[in-house]
Amino acid sequence: MKKSILGLMACSLLVFQGCQNDDNDSNRSEDAKVILNNSAQSLSARMNYDNSGVFGLKTGITGKPSTETSSDFPMALLAEITPPKYNGLTLKATHVDAKDNYVYVSYNTEGDAYLGAIDVIDVSQPNNPRLIVQAILPNIDVNTVVYNNGNLYLSGAVDIDQNPGLKTPAFVGKMPLQSGLLTSFYDTVSLTSNVGTGVAVADAKYFGVSGSNGVLAKIDKATNVVETTIPIADLRAVGSINNKIVVLSGTNGVKIFNADNLDLQIAFSVSTDVPDAKRTIDFQRDNVLVSEGYQGLKVYNLNSGSLLQTLDLPHDYTGIDASDVVTNAVSVNGDFVYVANGAAGVSVYKNVNNNLNLLGSIQLDGSSNYVKSVGDYIYVATGNGGLKIIKKISPAAPSLACDSFVEYPGYAYLNVNSGDTFNYKGDYLIHMINVNQNLNYCGNLAVDQGATVNSNGVFSIKGSLFVGTTRNASTLIVNGTLKIEGDLMVYGNVILNSGAKLEFLGAGGHMIITGTVTKNSGVTITGNYIDDRNEGKLK
Repeated sequence: MKKSILGLMACSLLVFQGCQNDDNDSNRSEDAKVILNNSAQSLSARMNYDNSGVFGLKTGITGKPSTETSSDFPMALLAEITPPKYNGLTLKATHVDAKDNYVYVSYNTEGDAYLGAIDVIDVSQPNNPRLIVQAILPNIDVNTVVYNNGNLYLSGAVDIDQNPGLKTPAFVGKMPLQSGLLTSFYDTVSLTSNVGTGVAVADAKYFGVSGSNGVLAKIDKATNVVETTIPIADLRAVGSINNKIVVLSGTNGVKIFNADNLDLQIAFSVSTDVPDAKRTIDFQRDNVLVSEGYQGLKVYNLNSGSLLQTLDLPHDYTGIDASDVVTNAVSVNGDFVYVANGAAGVSVYKNVNNNLNLLGSIQLDGSSNYVKSVGDYIYVATGNGGLKIIKKISPAAPSLACDSFVEYPGYAYLNVNSGDTFNYKGDYLIHMINVNQNLNYCGNLAVDQGATVNSNGVFSIKGSLFVGTTRNASTLIVNGTLKIEGDLMVYGNVILNSGAKLEFLGAGGHMIITGTVTKNSGVTITGNYIDDRNEGKLK
């Protein structure tokens, strides 16, 4: 059966630890069809901004109104990328990796067809991601994509009826990149089983795993030749850390090997998982974090295998089938941990004194099947719903001019009355701003319902101002003066009434306005800014 993790029993006799090339079937797929598309017009049609805008973590029951307090974890949904389509089939996102300004997304197809794809997203403009290259790979599913030193390393399944040189459907391989972009060929290595489930890279070797009755394989990066294979049942994921290779089996738990010789160092049990489900692992300090399906997320010590912490599935939700709440994936980014919990969204934790504390959850349309966080970004694959690109609005660089400012007290509504002068700092999501006098702010403010600077008001911000959500057509209204030294992102409309002043200070930040701009008489706009979408709406 296509993409089943059930292995091919006939092939399992060919693999054993220390074998040389028995499980190696390297094939350069230059003749295989790789359909590259870098047309800005067609690729931009896959970018969806309908739900773009600012939001915060949910800390109450999903679907219930939020409390009247601000959030100190402001975020913006920058864009959604709809999955590619080919010959009437819609692909689904499976995996994400990132390097510098490029993000790589892999896709496969449900059902009997073998059809994969890889996207490249440019995030060099921090608030304006762009899909710049798409590759369709007929006759191959791509389940994993990992960047390393100018190559993309892949795992997945191949239609062997269309590739007679390959022995089994399961594969790992690599695609050389050109200046970070996709090329038209890739090398593959066959592995025992019906599907390759993961790949990890370490120094001069890379390591692949395949599913039921599958193997852990050590492969030379230069020659793409398998050096060693070890049979392990039901492999779901593989990772590399500190000269260790860590694999996750749905039935045999976690096994940790020496990366040089694949000697087994330690093994320990985890929850038995449902067949064929994709799971991931990640690392934080001396621990391995394991997504364990209906058992939630568990944290184990890498050296002893001791269970340190169990993070149960979310239970504070309404209107969701409990069977759709399952821990599919985990991603570590510094002290923060992001956990994809299916229909319950993405739970966010922070490591405090070696204990993961729940901050809240990111609620998204669809099922969160995979999550990857790199830098300020959080990428969430939602299967047929494509990819969500979220930016954590991170703390601004400290400024000496703000030393005397006080931390914002956390009100959901920031109202500055006539005669008031407030000097605040911090990074917050709030509901609304209404300025009638003087507001000076250092940091990043995200405002989900709208902001107004009235005729006698002066709002000066050293940082970034994110306003609104596209879905609710939120508005930034300026009757007085808005001074900004940083980025201005408005997911909605801007109204500059008579006499309004909009001043961009410093070298010029980035600017996006998704809606319309109304400029009445006597409006003054000064300073430098970078119009990320080159739409000229403020001219």
